[in-house]
This record gives sequence, structure tokens and C-alpha cells, in this order.
Amino acid sequence: MASKDSIIEGIRQVQAEAERVAAAMPEDAWEEGVYENGWNAKQILCHVALSANVPAFLIAAANAPEPAKLPGGADNIDDFNESQVAMRMEKPVAEIVKELNTTYEQAINVLQATPDELLAKQIRTPWQTEGELGALILDEDIRAHVMVHLADISGAIA
Repeated sequence: MASKDSIIEGIRQVQAEAERVAAAMPEDAWEEGVYENGWNAKQILCHVALSANVPAFLIAAANAPEPAKLPGGADNIDDFNESQVAMRMEKPVAEIVKELNTTYEQAINVLQATPDELLAKQIRTPWQTEGELGALILDEDIRAHVMVHLADISGAIA
């Protein structure tokens, strides 16, 4: 089982990497395409800011009596992501990073109040990933999703 401390450490790594990438990226490079589906660096950063909601969302989903659904009644994860990215695109990069940090701090507070037994619970996400809650947050979301997206942005800096 992924421990609270290891998940919090993963969140702190995301926050530090987001700050590093945002500081290192030249202003004119944010609009460059860096992802296979055509997203540019700023769109990916917006998606990463949205992803800061995932730990608290999954914890709430694990507590819910019914299977979790995407927020806002969205039926498709790609459509949901696209709409959420579009909502953030007009914001300055610094504001997006601030949102990411604030949301992750809220997630840490939720995580600290989460019983260890809940982190061990098997769940299925609305995007059809199954596993132990703590491992889904740390391994699937933080490591295999968010940090990979930050590496995509970082690749545009070079």
C-alpha cells in the first residue's frame, strides 16, 4: 500500500517540478505543440493543474456508496479534460501554477484526514483504472500521469 507520506512526497515533487518548469520555460515556448494529441505546453500545464484535483476526488469516490462518475456529469474523459483545459487557457502561467499548488495543498489536507484502511481499498475510477486507492493516486496519477506530462513540457524547454 502507498503510504500517506509517500503520496505527500510525490505531490511535493510535482509541485517542485511544476515550479521549475514554469520558471524555465521561455514565454514564447508555451504555445509550442509538445504532445501527441496536439496540445501545447500551456494546455498540458492546464491539464496538470486540473489533475491536482484527482487525489481528493479519488478519496471522495472511495468513500461514496455509488461508483464514481466524472465531475459535472461528463460522459467522456477526453471531453472533460478538453473543457477543463479551455477554462484555464486565458490565465497567466503563474496563476495556473498557483492553482496547482493550492489544489494540491487541499489534497494533502484531505489525504492526512483519510484513514489508512481507505487508502488500501480497491476502487475503479471513472476513467476505468482499477486498483488500490493509494497506489492509484501515487503510481497512476502522480508518477505515470502528472510527472510524465511535466516531462513533456520540460522537453520543450531544451
